[in-house]
Amino acid sequence: MQTSIYTDSRQVSRFLAAQADPDTVLSAELGPAYNEYRRLWERARTFKELPPFPLHVDYEMKFACPLRCPMCLMSLDDTGVYGDPGLELSTQTVLDLVAEGAARGQRALGFGGLWEPLLAPDLPEIAAFARDRGLVDAMLNTSGLLLTEKTARALINSGLTRLMVSLDADSPATYDLMRPGSDFATVVVNIENFLDLRKKMGQRLPLLRLSFCRTALNEAELEAFLARWSGRADFISVQAYGRYPTPGAPDWPRTPWAAGPEGPCAQPFKRLLVRHDGRVCPCCDASGAGLSVGRLADQSLAEIWQGPALAALRQSLCSGDFTGPAAACGPCQAKYGPC
Repeated sequence: MQTSIYTDSRQVSRFLAAQADPDTVLSAELGPAYNEYRRLWERARTFKELPPFPLHVDYEMKFACPLRCPMCLMSLDDTGVYGDPGLELSTQTVLDLVAEGAARGQRALGFGGLWEPLLAPDLPEIAAFARDRGLVDAMLNTSGLLLTEKTARALINSGLTRLMVSLDADSPATYDLMRPGSDFATVVVNIENFLDLRKKMGQRLPLLRLSFCRTALNEAELEAFLARWSGRADFISVQAYGRYPTPGAPDWPRTPWAAGPEGPCAQPFKRLLVRHDGRVCPCCDASGAGLSVGRLADQSLAEIWQGPALAALRQSLCSGDFTGPAAACGPCQAKYGPC
């Protein structure tokens, strides 16, 4: 089996693909529409062209998760600083946003932010709605705990293109340290059942990515993790831990391939995050969860994308000025480097 290793645009992960890198597989499955999306993405990422609407929008429908993982902001005692569990984006609101995006050139969507997406039962409906309106890439990040057979079947049928499961361990004991509130055996069975079901249904998508966030708690299990899942998952992401600038974040070492800042972050040039309370943020990283560039109650996504708040942020990022609109980006830039 040939294994390819490459670094992503933030240089904080290395990917191991059993057959080909995800873009190659998705290009073969989705055809010219996907290739055009990635062409536009690359132009935005390299600051050659600002699209008239974000190419990718993430939706954080709830501020909730059953887990309290120590490397996540949701594990902090005062999570209320970052969101309100009493507020939600309704399914209809997300469908309306997807319809707006499809009409204006959006090409992809994700279910990301500070939440567990499988808490929202209507995700397959939203993904199918997006597919039917021409969006070509749809992804979600999950712990896998709630990935039941019924949910897996619905996601496979929905047009979802990438299912990304954070596993981070190869034994129950280490998993309990990394993912408090979950259950290792259940998640492993859910992953294996998903792969079996996808094969039985004769589908290639969604691609399965398994993630391993390397820390002092789990790094001894990395090789065993790779041995278990290489050739079974479509690709594996070995991620660098980056300490959030918040009280209580564990002081774990960063991984050796994590890069320092080498230029402006391109996230606000290609994507947006719509949070559960209607705030709109320029990226899906938890460090920027409080960096609002607009609110749905006041403006449309198109107006926010083309508005003065994002324009000022982009200018600050490109000039390397982290004292003004991009002040919240400074810790993330130091943690990850360019995006």
